[in-house]
Amino acid sequence: MSTENAPERNPWTIAVVLAIALGPLTALVLGSKYADEETRERANAGLVNATPSDSLNPYDTTRAPGYASEKTLGDITGGSAIFSQLQAAIKAAGSEAMLEGEGPYTVFAPSDEAFARVPKEKLEALLADPVALQSLISAHIAPGRLSATEMMQGLTATNLAGETVPVGVQGNLKVGDATVSQSIVAKNGIVHVIDRVML
Repeated sequence: MSTENAPERNPWTIAVVLAIALGPLTALVLGSKYADEETRERANAGLVNATPSDSLNPYDTTRAPGYASEKTLGDITGGSAIFSQLQAAIKAAGSEAMLEGEGPYTVFAPSDEAFARVPKEKLEALLADPVALQSLISAHIAPGRLSATEMMQGLTATNLAGETVPVGVQGNLKVGDATVSQSIVAKNGIVHVIDRVML
């Protein structure tokens, strides 16, 4: 193979390229090796004295966080088109006053899509039975304000019916078998929109 047409390499060009490539690394190695004693002591003192502080305050379940809406749970469930079936059930069960009260409560709110998954005959029978309806509403409300962050920790929630409901992350944020699609913070609690009715 002929080398007649090969480009000529200038040794200074190679030296400059190597200096640019290796310069920062060399400076770092030499800088840490030859740093004066005082600089090294300061760096070590910083590492020893650094204590990470918990910047998150404990979650207060009795007070609404600063970003909470001024709306009540009743306003949220009653003022949204996706909760028309739930609102009808709340009215029929006579639970409206509770959602307007001081609380706080956590409402696992099935959307109209969730109610559409319930067989029609079963839903009609449920809406016609005040005792069963009250049980249904109680199964979807828990005392206290259970945030999505707390639910992600895999805790359990005890609803107003006295039943323990598993909550946590299984691919998505879950309440029992229902998936939480959205969380809305109210001044007297929190609403977690779910895709199934918990029967």
